[in-house]
Amino acid sequence: MILKVKDKMSDKMVYSNSLFNISALDHFGMLTIRAEINNRKFQKTIKDFFKLKVPSRLKISTNKNFYLAWMSPNEIMVITKNQDEIKTIKSSIENDLEQMEKLVLDVSSSRTIFSIKGCFWRELLAKGSPINLFPSEFNSDSFRRTRLGQVSTAFWMIKEDEIFVLCGQSYKNFFFKWLCNAADEKSINKFF
Repeated sequence: MILKVKDKMSDKMVYSNSLFNISALDHFGMLTIRAEINNRKFQKTIKDFFKLKVPSRLKISTNKNFYLAWMSPNEIMVITKNQDEIKTIKSSIENDLEQMEKLVLDVSSSRTIFSIKGCFWRELLAKGSPINLFPSEFNSDSFRRTRLGQVSTAFWMIKEDEIFVLCGQSYKNFFFKWLCNAADEKSINKFF
């Protein structure tokens, strides 16, 4: 059963069946920071501000307020659960890294995060992604950027039975439909 609720204030997308609950999450703020991420000053600034270490390659660092994701050798993404904080965070990071060559960009309005809850999320994502999703290879601190259903995405585990998937805002409707189709109970077989 697909339930899509629309009103004047929101455009919520929710899908539910006996295996999955899929929903678009609208309250996250996101910053991309490009800089020399191995620089000591950069690492200290990030650690002092977010109380998290800069994540290593293909990893994500988390605490109750923030996710710091490794995006590339010179880029991390900051994801906050409170979109209203993003302008303040951006300004503070720019000021703290004033002497450093960097790009700090608010990408909140150009990205969407989907929550997928259900113990078969690995099987669902494996339908459209070449990433090795075996628990020994993809675990609680793993972060991957890849194509999923022809869409450029990134994903990470929240809990054993929940994962967040990030995609471009312009693909939100298409990707939601792809997830709903891939989540069909008749097409999910236990593999992982």
